Amino acid sequence: MKINGRLLLWRRCLLTALVMLCGACAGTAPSGKMVNLEYAINDAIKAEAAAYAPLELRFAQDKYDAAQKAIEKKDYPQAERLIDQAQLDAQCAREKALSAKAEKDADDMRQNIESLQKETARLKKKALQNGASQ
Repeated sequence: MKINGRLLLWRRCLLTALVMLCGACAGTAPSGKMVNLEYAINDAIKAEAAAYAPLELRFAQDKYDAAQKAIEKKDYPQAERLIDQAQLDAQCAREKALSAKAEKDADDMRQNIESLQKETARLKKKALQNGASQ
């Protein structure tokens, strides 16, 4: 009876291990990565990537959609690849938008400085003319 009990226990352990192994092979949906990707795309949108990096943003959104379809088909390795690519596209879109906005801000500042310098020169010239006429 003890031999059968040990054999039964051993079989149960083996069966449990096999079930766990099969579950591991099936993989799991990369839901956490999808959430991170959603945040990355939203960050790119907030950075005005639609205006400054529309192509990169579109790539990220298209790959996000494709990753969702892959998850629905339970093709998790393909979904993970698409998510990783989309993450890079979203980050690229965000950085490109931020860079373009910073460049635009710098140009605006340069124009403001030039305007102030011209106005200062004009006021100095006027002050000199008024001082000379008195």
